[in-house]
Amino acid sequence: MDTKAHNVCTPLPFKITNKACTSENREKYLLKFLEQTLPQSDIKAISDELKRTFLFDKHRTKRIRHKPKKRKFLTTRKRILLGINKITRNSALKYVDMVPLNKMWLDYMKHMLDVKNFAALPDNPIDVHWDNVSQKLLKADFHGAIITISRSKCPSLVGITGIIIQDTKGTFRVLGKDNIIRTIPKEVVVFDIYMESTTLQLFGRELCTRPAERSVKKFKTTRIADL
Repeated sequence: MDTKAHNVCTPLPFKITNKACTSENREKYLLKFLEQTLPQSDIKAISDELKRTFLFDKHRTKRIRHKPKKRKFLTTRKRILLGINKITRNSALKYVDMVPLNKMWLDYMKHMLDVKNFAALPDNPIDVHWDNVSQKLLKADFHGAIITISRSKCPSLVGITGIIIQDTKGTFRVLGKDNIIRTIPKEVVVFDIYMESTTLQLFGRELCTRPAERSVKKFKTTRIADL
């Protein structure tokens, strides 16, 4: 008995591999091999089994989709603690600094109303464009507009003039020429809004909605406001 250790992974010698060969007709060789190996009951099904095709697409590995990370935004509580969007009477805002905001607002209104000059706006309810312009005015954003309170149920509010620096659901925050910020309730005022050489009058109670909600709201312009 040979006691020497043999490595099973060593290649076969050339005198053996030289004699090895494959069948030229592999299909016939495979059929002959199966017929000699399988039992008689399975020989009839050999041809049908060889015709089958196997779809490896059904066994694809599932790809793990990595969801994009959502950006973290400040919560409402954190915004309140940081004082974001909070304007107080002690805010260091000056009327002169808000004048460019008014110019930007005038350009915005020209684009929104689709006019080059505000003098072209209709001044009579009979005008065919009256309802369309009224709807656009009520849906507009008034940050930067110069207004004057012309009528009010509260007499102390009449005559207040300034640039709107904050528009909330029920109030306007107005910065006057004396650099004082005043809060005006919309519900009880009628105000004049200045658009270059044109002055328009709006009822505050028609604007008692947040600007974002007001932009998609349908207004009834035929209703007469009560003040």
